[in-house]
Formats: sequence, structure tokens, C-alpha cells
Amino acid sequence: MRQHMLNGWLVAALVALVCLLGVTAYAEVKNDLRPVACRQGDKGDRTPAATCAP
Repeated sequence: MRQHMLNGWLVAALVALVCLLGVTAYAEVKNDLRPVACRQGDKGDRTPAATCAP
């Protein structure tokens, strides 16, 4: 019985860790998307891409 409860708590902690890492990764990617999109504005043209104001 005690082992079953411990396994439940370990699974819950693992799920919480994965969710926390996912939220952190999403926040980092969301912050980095705007500058990347601005740098790749006119990709086929030989002119420099427009800069984005923060």
C-alpha cells in the first residue's frame, strides 16, 4: 500500500515537472518568435530585412 502511494506521488511530481518545463519552453519560444520573424522579412530579396522596434 505504501509503495502504491509513493508511486502515485512520484508520477504526480513527474507530471508537474513536465508541465513546468513545457510552460517555460513555451514562454521562451514565444519571446523569441517576433525578432526571428522580423529578421526574415524579405528573404528572397537582396535588401536587408526591416528591423523591429522592441
